[in-house]
Amino acid sequence: MPIAHLSSVDLYYELHGPPDAPPLVLLHGATETFRSGWRKQIEPFSQGFRLLGVDLRGHGRSSNPADALDLRQMADDIHELLQELGYARAHVCGHSGGASTALFFALRHPDALDRLVLVSNNFELDQVRTGPSNFWDPARIQREQPGWWAEMVRLHPDPVRLLGWWAQEDRQRPNFRPQDLAAIQVPTLLVNGDRDEIIPLEQTLGMYRALPNAQLAILPGVGHGVPSRRPTWFNLLALDFLAGRSKSNRSK
Repeated sequence: MPIAHLSSVDLYYELHGPPDAPPLVLLHGATETFRSGWRKQIEPFSQGFRLLGVDLRGHGRSSNPADALDLRQMADDIHELLQELGYARAHVCGHSGGASTALFFALRHPDALDRLVLVSNNFELDQVRTGPSNFWDPARIQREQPGWWAEMVRLHPDPVRLLGWWAQEDRQRPNFRPQDLAAIQVPTLLVNGDRDEIIPLEQTLGMYRALPNAQLAILPGVGHGVPSRRPTWFNLLALDFLAGRSKSNRSK
């Protein structure tokens, strides 16, 4: 169980796949861990990539001395981890909160990024179905979503504190502007389900319009959590894109 002791946090990480293969970072969603969020991708993705899976700051076996979450800081954590492990560049794939972290990574560390995969991602926080409600309230989750609560208790030492961090982060995270997204030049794959109950489909479409080198995949009949709900479809799409076999024919 390797732990990277970085400048402001201790991050749990795992490495899978051939050491000389292209590095690929997988970033899990809010309240998940690497293992819980990407369990259906570890084996197929590690066949052709050097897979770096991370428990984000404050999740699972990673620490959080800041006692708060800031996705910009979390993106910087990943960049520092890559440097610590000797990787100058990597592909980055994120889901939900991990995708928002990956988006900040793309803007803050463009020279360290090869290709980008964003799953169930947003760029305008006030359009997401978490901030304006009691989405992160522990009492509501225990009452209405006991399965999610049980999973958090299993994965995290203090789920109540973790939910509080995400509720605070939701109130302070800045929106991305279309001109911000236009600065991301790397090939990007956007994936969402047309029934996503958290990220409106319009957010994915808006990102597709703003990103200059983007491809789009909308999976029918799927809600939030495409990698776990439709792993066969997602794995084929993502691996084809990351290998450079999928070419965009869009004109802008």
